[in-house]
Amino acid sequence: MKINLPSTRKYYLKIFTTILSLILSSTIFSDVLDDRVASPKFCDLPVTKAKYSQMVKVFPNGQDLSAIKERKVFRVLLHHKTNRCVISQTERELLEEFAFLNGLDLNWIYVENSRDLLSELLSGKGDIIVAQDQSLSMNNQDEINFSHVWANSTFKIVERADSSRISRNEDLVGRQIAAYKNSPVWDKLVELSNTQVGMVLKEIPLTVSYYEVMQRLKIAQYDLVVADSLFLDIYLPVNSELQANFVLSKQRKMAWAISSRAEELHKSLNQYLSYQRLTRDIAPAYFEDFSSIKDRGVLRVITYANPSHYYLHKGNLFGFEYELLKQFAKSHMLRLNVILAHTQEEMFELLNSGKGDLIAASLPSSIIKENKLVRYTVPYNYASPILIGRANEDSIIDIRGLSGRRVTLAQDSPYWDFMLKLKDQGLKFELVKANDGVNLEGTMLMVALGMYDLTVVGDHQITAAKLFSMGVESHFILSEPQAHRWAVKADRQQLFNSLNDFITIQFRGENYNVLHAKYFEQPQSGMYANARLTKITSLSPYDDMTQKYSAEYGFDWRLITALMFQESQFDPKANSYAGAQGLMQMIPATAEFMGVSDLSNPRKSINGGVRYLNYLRSRFEDSILLQDRIWFTLASYNAGYGRVKRSRELAEIMGLDKDKWFDNVEVAMMGLGKFYTKKGKQIPYCQCGQTVVYVREIRTRYFNYIKLIETQKLAVLLPKNRITEYKKFN
Repeated sequence: MKINLPSTRKYYLKIFTTILSLILSSTIFSDVLDDRVASPKFCDLPVTKAKYSQMVKVFPNGQDLSAIKERKVFRVLLHHKTNRCVISQTERELLEEFAFLNGLDLNWIYVENSRDLLSELLSGKGDIIVAQDQSLSMNNQDEINFSHVWANSTFKIVERADSSRISRNEDLVGRQIAAYKNSPVWDKLVELSNTQVGMVLKEIPLTVSYYEVMQRLKIAQYDLVVADSLFLDIYLPVNSELQANFVLSKQRKMAWAISSRAEELHKSLNQYLSYQRLTRDIAPAYFEDFSSIKDRGVLRVITYANPSHYYLHKGNLFGFEYELLKQFAKSHMLRLNVILAHTQEEMFELLNSGKGDLIAASLPSSIIKENKLVRYTVPYNYASPILIGRANEDSIIDIRGLSGRRVTLAQDSPYWDFMLKLKDQGLKFELVKANDGVNLEGTMLMVALGMYDLTVVGDHQITAAKLFSMGVESHFILSEPQAHRWAVKADRQQLFNSLNDFITIQFRGENYNVLHAKYFEQPQSGMYANARLTKITSLSPYDDMTQKYSAEYGFDWRLITALMFQESQFDPKANSYAGAQGLMQMIPATAEFMGVSDLSNPRKSINGGVRYLNYLRSRFEDSILLQDRIWFTLASYNAGYGRVKRSRELAEIMGLDKDKWFDNVEVAMMGLGKFYTKKGKQIPYCQCGQTVVYVREIRTRYFNYIKLIETQKLAVLLPKNRITEYKKFN
């Protein structure tokens, strides 16, 4: 909607008519909308919180961040598309968080013709153009700056999961494809319909919404449809009856356009995207059984961070659940990737959305409900729920003593259903959940401090957490030992059987007993025991240096710490067979290139390593997604820039995405490991398989560092704290 302000009666009549028509069609202004949502969130139409009079103001010289902050309104220009998704959920959430972190309200300003987006921006009627790719400014290179690429987008053919998979043009013979006529790929579809015998192209009426198109596809009213991958990435994981594999278009580099005069805004947007894109795991959803998991080489385990499941100590990862499943993974030559959740509900959401393969979190029998989506393994451990209170208080000797008391359960407690059943028996006690973000450890600390009255934990966690040293004590056992089981999706029969076989063999065996004694029977002392209780405040002995040099060159210090652990396990005197030295394991030639004289000096090693990473990162195109530039940089640090460059070239030849590391360039790099003959010996071109594992290990450790720190805080990262973290990173 183009906004001008000529003082003519005719113009204002047109404005009034436009507003009235928008109101009657449930349009964009929140002044005339209630909070109800007519379509799923992935395709919601954003609404503006401001009045119309605020939106028509023109700020030709006020598009930089300081001016935007002064008026506290961030004006977002986007193309209004009739009955089609205007902006993806991912992009919308990015913009909303950026606005929140900077104390701004979002004004969504819709432009009817996409050709007018640039003129509206350059005339000062908006601050940023969104939902577009970098082709937007072909004729305005000097007047427009683009942010970092925040996503790659393609158009794909969507089909029902129970139909034959479309993988090439020839598979379209005899099929019907439905698409909007104003879709960017309509002309290509027309071309295909002329070359593929029997292919029928059907126009989707503009009166049919994007969501309705998907519903019609599910019930076979449409055979095939075309959709943008940005929306499919959100929609398909929760709609497993559909699939999208065949790509119709080249990748579009999605980025935000702003005025070239808005230098401060440009810098701030890029800093935010750097922070946001790396600190959120964007791992794809997988809906597959154990044979495919083994092909992928990674087992994804969902759990909580607490002293018995999974925790960090001196850069290493520990926990009964973690180590037991690590044995299972090793027996099948798999790497273990831990995905942390904050609540029981979140764990099952991650499992059902394909973001993890199993849940391992001491789930007791009391939580098992009739659920067609989930099944539970045979028991691998047993524990009784125990009532916990402050030390030196009068003991409660049986459940009658609960009358009039308040029991607070941690957000990650598995005993909520069990305690509800006790209440249903007529016991008069109050049952509440701890504050958001307060886990088992935090809940017990709150009890010790008198902020909570009572709580419940498993008896195995008493020894593991050294509760008595916290100023709390057990009152009485609430029930007989309950079986603990792992949870998998109901249709993962192979994984279910493999886990059951492993438990049957290992349970109460020698390895199992040693592990069980380590965490639940043998008393721990000294710093090791305290580390299992204490909130994580550092990741390595070198956090100050890592934070300093990472900030200078725009890296997340936690990523550098993960790399440092992978290279040297924080040993400043580490030496490799290849001659690499120090914390960052630089070889002498690289050290000389970076001007580092003493690699055994932690400060010089970290400084030189970070500067070298910055140099490597600068060699990759800005158009590559930020996170993939980081993964390319890490691969180059390990294998050399030249090998990564050749791997990208090979990926393109193989039909893979040369700008994407995981599942693309890493696959091509494995091909560089082929052998050549020298003096009668077979010698590999490079140990490229090691590089693939290297990058994956660092990414896993990096994400786990982030999640462990957040999870073990007494309170969740509240908005004001998130602002602090964001500013600290920048």
